[in-house]
Amino acid sequence: MTKKSLKITRLYIISFLCIVCYFLLENSNIISELVQLSEKGRYGGFLTFFLTGLFKYGLLLIGISIIIIMSFLIIRERTKKTLK
Repeated sequence: MTKKSLKITRLYIISFLCIVCYFLLENSNIISELVQLSEKGRYGGFLTFFLTGLFKYGLLLIGISIIIIMSFLIIRERTKKTLK
């Protein structure tokens, strides 16, 4: 395998790991436990809930966008080769 194909597979693996981490956070009790622990703080757990939500949906967005962008680039490259 060339360096280029190794980079592509590495990016796909990273994107799938991001999506898997999103689903693990979505189906676990970690976020609710963190919010309950931080309710004693100044802002009542809202900041923790907000930041964990940003992190969780950020993982999903990064995972999906890497897959879409890499697939688009691969398809575009192959169509350029077939046109020549």
